[in-house]
Amino acid sequence: MYASRVLDELHATARHAITGDASRPLYLRLAEALTPHVASVGGNLPSARRLAGALGVNRATVTAAYRELSRQGLLVLRPGRPRRGAYGQPASQPVVPADGPIDLARYAPDRELLPAGRTFEWLGVGAAEGDAVAQYGDALGFGPLREWVTQRLSGYGIPSRSDCVILTGGVQNALDLLFRAHLNSGDTVLVEDPSYPGLPPLLALHGVHPVGVPVGVHGLDVEALRALAVRERPRLAILTPTLQNPSGEVLGAGARGAVLETLRQVGSIVIEEFFDPALVSDAPVPPPLASLDRRVVVVGSFSKALFPGLRVGWISGPSELLAKVSQVKQGADLAGSAFLEAAAWTLCARGIFTSQCQRLRHLAAERRAQVMAALEQVRGELAWSRPRGGFSILVQLPRGQSARTVAERAAALGAWVLAGPAMSVSGRDDVLRVAFAAVGGERLARGLGFLKRALAPGAASPALV
Repeated sequence: MYASRVLDELHATARHAITGDASRPLYLRLAEALTPHVASVGGNLPSARRLAGALGVNRATVTAAYRELSRQGLLVLRPGRPRRGAYGQPASQPVVPADGPIDLARYAPDRELLPAGRTFEWLGVGAAEGDAVAQYGDALGFGPLREWVTQRLSGYGIPSRSDCVILTGGVQNALDLLFRAHLNSGDTVLVEDPSYPGLPPLLALHGVHPVGVPVGVHGLDVEALRALAVRERPRLAILTPTLQNPSGEVLGAGARGAVLETLRQVGSIVIEEFFDPALVSDAPVPPPLASLDRRVVVVGSFSKALFPGLRVGWISGPSELLAKVSQVKQGADLAGSAFLEAAAWTLCARGIFTSQCQRLRHLAAERRAQVMAALEQVRGELAWSRPRGGFSILVQLPRGQSARTVAERAAALGAWVLAGPAMSVSGRDDVLRVAFAAVGGERLARGLGFLKRALAPGAASPALV
């Protein structure tokens, strides 16, 4: 039993941390507050459940704090409650009690068969976490990351619970799972036209009937959406109201309400591709669609704010819609990568996600200004979007000019741009996507010089010799 005085001191320190600097994650503040007490409680801290109850916080928060102490080598985690120990030492108690069942069914390695040495330390996870993230994960995904997504969405007014979040291998995987769960071949799907280039082939793969709602330099054509929705009565609609790709436009509050009302009347399932509003560089962002209607399904990922190689995304929505998605996911891939999901959670929980959003807003604004300044120098009837974030601009070509031809000219000169047909379900050949994510500075300036030459009225393709 802990001495009452020691426990009182521990609780007092922990409560002070909870009410401290709110700009830093709560679990990190709690871990720092507990550090001096690790040696003063007889080598043991209270269980996460017990301490969470005493402090009036979520148990997941205390668990995350204990994991942080484990990473620092101050604790070794075990069922029940953590104990003090040196980094990398195995817990004295086995993960499965000795008198518990002996698992002769599961085809997965135990601790002895996992990589030896300090492998998991090198990979950035604590010794006590190595076992967990090396195994097949939960079909819904890594619990602490689902909780983080839930809290992030709640901060934008989207009602969610961690058991109504499914982690995926990115947005493409999220949409694929939703299509498998809720579409049949031949169903009508309403999409933005143009959209991101991965969407048309995914729709074709599922054999659905895509109907494109025109997107121009001012964003989504809401009146066209209304007419198409009433005429086609789509089974499902996919929208990106914040930082639409490729235009970078943000749909206004009134338009969001009108779109939702129209799609509700025709009985469509609405999927909102969620770009975090923290990536928007200027002016307030209207509430997400899912904050206005709980029936909206939200998909998102960490690819844009962190890095594309972190193939972790998520789906959040009504439990009745996600139940079938969960069944499909278990049948398709058993579970996602617990290791990647834990890595994503670590970056988010340590504040990297938030600071990276701030960096991207600044860098995107600089590059965007460079692109728009170059487009201003092109003669002729050219129009383009005015993005509020993201890393691309939609360029509308003059009547009669081919996006394919312009893209070919630019490529021959030494710069790649994306022509409309590659990102359009209707084969639009009147628009280009000019992205400024892959290059900046002097190389971006050179590429824009090539693009200006390709866009110049009367430009001819150079001879290929």
